[in-house]
Amino acid sequence: MTARAVAVDPDALAKGIAEFNAWRFYDCHETLEDVWREVGSKGDDATLADFYQGIIKVAAGFHHLLRDNHKGAVNLLSDAFRLLDPFQPSCLGVDVQRLLDDVRPCLKRILELGPDQLSQFDRSQIPAIHFDPQVST
Repeated sequence: MTARAVAVDPDALAKGIAEFNAWRFYDCHETLEDVWREVGSKGDDATLADFYQGIIKVAAGFHHLLRDNHKGAVNLLSDAFRLLDPFQPSCLGVDVQRLLDDVRPCLKRILELGPDQLSQFDRSQIPAIHFDPQVST
């Protein structure tokens, strides 16, 4: 993103990322959903809605992975790339490039395993979101 982005609710973003990094993916989704809706309703800031929705979709994708829902994991993680790609390399202190680089091999492995072998996914490969709240671009 070229313009300087400003978080609508920096505390909610930090909380959502902490929940994601603790594998509380559903909680992350819930925390960021209200921010996503608020941002989406604002005229000029609406593009940031895609950023929040992308993080939500990564969280929801891993939530589905942990519940052995292959289709849900594939659909959500795949769509997250479309939403987050424009925000590389970073946005609101989130290292978007690293997140996408870390999610890509997970998605590849999920696709390789297919629905019948999804339980064999090495959960240690689930990435953390690297976040520096002091960086705002």
